[in-house]
Parts: sequence; C-alpha cells; structure tokens
Amino acid sequence: MTPFIIAAAVITLIALGILIMPLLRTRNTVSYERQAQNIHYAKERLEELEAQLKNASISATDYEALKLEIESTLAHDIDIANNSNDTQVASPRRSNKLAIGLLSVFLPLSALGFYLIVGTPEAIDPVSEARPSQKQVDDLIADIETRLDENPNDLEGWQVLSQTYLSLGRYSDAKKAYQRVLTLGGETAFSYASLADATALAAGGQITEEASEYIQRALTIDPDNSQALWLAGLGAAQSGDQVMAKQHWSRLAPLLDDSPQQQQELRDIIRDNFGDSSVDQVASQHVATATPTAEISAQTGLTVMVSLNPEISQLADANDFVFIFAKASQGPPAPLAVKRLRVADLPTTVTLSDSDAMVAPMTLSKFEDVVVSARISKSGQPVAQAGDLQSDIVPTKNTNTETINLNISNIVK
Repeated sequence: MTPFIIAAAVITLIALGILIMPLLRTRNTVSYERQAQNIHYAKERLEELEAQLKNASISATDYEALKLEIESTLAHDIDIANNSNDTQVASPRRSNKLAIGLLSVFLPLSALGFYLIVGTPEAIDPVSEARPSQKQVDDLIADIETRLDENPNDLEGWQVLSQTYLSLGRYSDAKKAYQRVLTLGGETAFSYASLADATALAAGGQITEEASEYIQRALTIDPDNSQALWLAGLGAAQSGDQVMAKQHWSRLAPLLDDSPQQQQELRDIIRDNFGDSSVDQVASQHVATATPTAEISAQTGLTVMVSLNPEISQLADANDFVFIFAKASQGPPAPLAVKRLRVADLPTTVTLSDSDAMVAPMTLSKFEDVVVSARISKSGQPVAQAGDLQSDIVPTKNTNTETINLNISNIVK
C-alpha cells in the first residue's frame, strides 16, 4: 500500500510541475506592451518617410539617414526593455496565482476521485486480498446454494458446499450436504467417513449410533481409510471398549507416514493408555524418562482467565452456558479438555487438565501444541451457532504455566 501511495504522489507532483512552470515564468506584461508600442510607432514613421520619398519631399540621402535613425532608436529601446526584464524576478500575475492554486487543489482531488470510481482501491490492501470478509464468504455460499437450487444434481457443487459448511462449523448443514454427495456420487469410503465426521461434530463430538453406522460402511469399503479408523477408535473409546479402540488406532498409526506429527501423537496415545510396546520399541524408555515438567503439566493443566467484554454483555443472559475449550492445533477436531460454566460465573479463572477430557485417551498432556478459546452458547450446545459470543483463539503449549486471558468480545455471524 505505501509504495503505491508514494508512486501516485510523485506522479501527481510531476504533473503539477509541468503545468505550473509556464505560469511561474510569466514575463513582465508592461515591457511587452511598451515594445509593441515602439514597433508600431517605428512602422508609422517608416511609412511616412516612404510617402515623402515618393512625393520627392525628401531626398534619398535624407530618407536613408532618417530610416537608420528610426531603426537604431527602436533597437536601443528593445535592448533596454530586455535587460530590465532579466534583472527582475519574474512574478506571476494575479490570474496566474489563482490558476496555480486551482491546479494544486483540483488535480490531486480529481485524480483520487477518478481512481475511486473506476479503479480497484481494495487491491492496494494485501490484507483484505488475502483474507476474505464475512460478506464475501456469505456471498460465495449463497452463489453455490443458488446454483444447486437450479441444478440439484451438481455433484461437484455439493462437494464444495459440504466442505465449506464443515470448515465454518455448520455441521448440521454439512451433514445434509454430505448425504447429497453420497446419493449423487455413490457409496465411497471417503463419503461415508466424511458423513460420519459431520454427524459426530453435529452431536457435539460424540460418536452416535448413526455415525457408527457410517463408519462401519466406510471401513467395509476401505479398511484402511484413515478418517474412518480414527473415528472408529474414538467411538470405541467413548463407549469404554479399550480393546477395539487400540485395535483401530494401532491399524491407523502406520498409515500416517505423511503426517509425522499426527502419527507420533497417535502413538503416544496408544502407548500411554494401552501400554502397547509393539507400537514403539522404545515405549517403556519413553515413559520412564518422561520429564518432571510434562508430569506436572499433566496434573496441573492450563490456567485460563475468562471474562466478558462489557460492550456486549447485554447480549448474554446470566444463565447462558459458557464453554471453555482446549483443542489440538493439528490433530483430532474433538476438544482435549472442556469446562462448562454460566455467564453469572464470569469473570472467573479455571484450570483445564486431563481430568476435563471428553475421551480418556484424548488428553491435554498428549498434544504439545494446543489452542484455547471460550464461547457463550445461546442454544446451550457446544457447537458454535450464529448469535453466540466468543473469544479469540489463543495458541499455546500444554506446558504453559502462565495465565491465559480469554475475553469474550466477538459475535458469531
């Protein structure tokens, strides 16, 4: 943005200079008028001499002498006038000063106005270009929905819409869109796994009976589908079936070679919760050499201070639920730790630890990089909906011992 403004200012100054310089160099008008009078007078005298010569009133010798005198006098007067102009500092006339002032004001303003009308002002702001506004996102979704209303069998459109809904946290809408993808695109492991994921997220992260059915169908088609194996293990862990959870996640671990961090996190979960040394030959050594800091972190957790911005406090009821989340920065979408309070409890300080895990193997101490946030739910559900109030998302480490401040100051659109 700054280089553009500098370049525009330089070009404007150059244009002003080109237009103003002739006005600044205006010569003395009085001198020009005096020279014109002298030339006119000399012409008249020469015409009179020529007439007298024709009438024989004067001789040729007198004519040449008088003519030479007139020309010498004229040349002398012009030379004096030019010297006088050279020694004076040229100053523009009043009319020129007014023209210079008008040019200095209206040229930059007219250029700016013209650019605002026919140009692209937002193009000079790289932030707005890189980060679309909420209105742009809403308009994009509306365009896709309109296109699908006109052509309900557009498989590609439904695929884009389902992924968009999921990324925006509109899990119920994502579930319906994935069902349409499944109908149009046929039964694939990817479609069933995506549908299971959206179904579980719409249920607050719980693997419901419906989600389990989709998971099993995905695994029947492709037993090595990574997303389905993760969800299958999560569902087994939620139901208390540790044997099946270990079985699914142990099968998943070697399939994550392209995602080393997620692979290691999953192996840590398996090792620390199931004691399976076959997953990692150095499992026992890893557990034995765990640092005191990590052990303390697992016990004490993250200290979080939650407050509500007074500017939007009138939008919240004292009995509305407040959810405080800690999630993995990269990994499973389900929260690692959750606290539920009431707006009446704010401001307050809480501790998120392994004891707040939704699923026993999915604990805060197993994921080093996490994000923390707080949300006031108007519907009472942990899934964000329009009208909810939320804080910014704060990235941190699970070993952080400082208090994390979360101020609820944003409205979910």
